[in-house]
Amino acid sequence: MVDKADSTELQGIGGWLAFLIVILGLVTPLRIILMATVSNKEIMEVADLLGSGSETYLTFNWVVCALSALVSIAVAIRLANVHRWSSVKICIAGLWGMAVLPGLSDLAMSAILFPKLAGGALPDVALGIGQSSISATLWTAYLLRSKRVANTYIRDLSDTQRIFG
Repeated sequence: MVDKADSTELQGIGGWLAFLIVILGLVTPLRIILMATVSNKEIMEVADLLGSGSETYLTFNWVVCALSALVSIAVAIRLANVHRWSSVKICIAGLWGMAVLPGLSDLAMSAILFPKLAGGALPDVALGIGQSSISATLWTAYLLRSKRVANTYIRDLSDTQRIFG
């Protein structure tokens, strides 16, 4: 028999779950904007060498960064406010989307606009996706195995009854 104190102790937004929500809601969007600013400044410095595609690339880069930041904020808000298991699934999808899609879209845009230079970007993009995938893997494992997450995000009516009596 499960002690009622044990099941309610690890419930709600707290601990690592609160940390994840802060990371997704504040730190990640700020990090994305900072990294985009630095990256785009470097591109502007060599824009004359890159040619006419540099403005298109900069615009595309800002759009991808803005979308990534918005996804991160939206996932954080969803986790904080909607305590259904679908929020956890959306978070996992968002984590993996933010880990893989910006790098792949950047590589595709580079290949389209700067075909001679795109091959040189591949190692950096692969490294970035690899690093982001490590983070996504760790957070996915946490979300799927955490007792707090399981007690906070309701899977179905029987879970609701178990947690809230």
